[in-house]
Amino acid sequence: MNRFKNIDRSSVWLFLVTITACSFTWSERMSSIGIVLLVLHWLLDNQLLQKIKSIQLDAVLISFISFFLIHLVALSWSDYPQEASHTIEVKLSFLILPFLFSTENYLHLKSKKQLFMTFCLSCLVSFLYSLLSSIYHFHSFGIASIFNRMNIADAVMHPGYYSNYFVLGILFCTFEWLKNTNRSFKSIYVLLIILFGLILTLLASKTALIFIFIFAIYIFWRSSNFIKNYLLRISFFVGVCLLFGILFSILPPIKNRIIETYQQSNVEIKQPDFSNSTISRRAAWNLEWQLIKENPMVGYGTGSANSLLLEKFKEKKYASLIKNNMHTHNQFLHTWIDLGLAGIIILIGCLVGCMIQFWKQKEEIGVWFSGLVFINILTDDMLEIQAGIVFFIFFLLILTYQNKKKLSRTYY
Repeated sequence: MNRFKNIDRSSVWLFLVTITACSFTWSERMSSIGIVLLVLHWLLDNQLLQKIKSIQLDAVLISFISFFLIHLVALSWSDYPQEASHTIEVKLSFLILPFLFSTENYLHLKSKKQLFMTFCLSCLVSFLYSLLSSIYHFHSFGIASIFNRMNIADAVMHPGYYSNYFVLGILFCTFEWLKNTNRSFKSIYVLLIILFGLILTLLASKTALIFIFIFAIYIFWRSSNFIKNYLLRISFFVGVCLLFGILFSILPPIKNRIIETYQQSNVEIKQPDFSNSTISRRAAWNLEWQLIKENPMVGYGTGSANSLLLEKFKEKKYASLIKNNMHTHNQFLHTWIDLGLAGIIILIGCLVGCMIQFWKQKEEIGVWFSGLVFINILTDDMLEIQAGIVFFIFFLLILTYQNKKKLSRTYY
């Protein structure tokens, strides 16, 4: 054991955290390997007992663990054991990651920068690989096919999930650009922001684009503080927002998504097509709300939501949605169907608890990342999908429990 005497736990921890973070951009399931390694690292500690004793049941820890435990309790009234088992499996992040990061976290200002820069580089390399794959597989169908949002992300994952990683990259680069005085570094951050913005335009995820639009408005307002005349500042701000909105809306991928959404928002739901994301979501949300009104307090049990929704589709004879196994596409409604009102309250508590902690820490990335989580679970059942749940919980908790000072500790 003496050969491990001088191994720095913080360096090993940071390495494992970094490879886990980078794995998100390559595969929906690869992050599981990193989480397992982090668990082993947590266990292989001569101060394990002291670490366990150091656990403090703060608001964030209690809410996250409660969200997992209520899923266990709701197993008792679920009629869908197979789906319930899968739900418990993906929700393990709510149990494991709070303990991992609240009791041992070596993330400080310097290492956080290293982690996010490596993550950004992984995003770029991952997209380059996906672009080359799209060129290889779809070049014979023309350039429009190569840059089709589904094709260009096909080698990695669904563009809706994929987009979130580039949004996080933009958050990091923007705040680093705002506070950095080194011109060379500022140029790098601007370049990354532009590249990630172009990639998001190609992926054309409505959720990501709405979030980035809101974030851009905030940055424009913050950047205009050099204008001391308040009326002039407002006029400048409104003008820039209008110009940005016009330029934003005429880009072909975004324009097509806006037109598609507008047209589908006014169509009567008769036989919804799965490929039409807006109308298929409307159809699903209407039926989900019916299920909630029938049993609002305790829900139908863990893993019930998608199965009950499918039964509703069969009653309505929504052939396309049945064929494609359409799921709930709203985490709040999904959780309400599964767990009832208590589940919704705890889920909101998880987000609010993190948001309050970030606000106290003046952690701007964390505050905006919490907003990204919120808008994703409002438009998708993102906490039922590994590409979403592990990514969101990982970064929420590692930022919540980060150390501001540089720490290190040897193994033995």
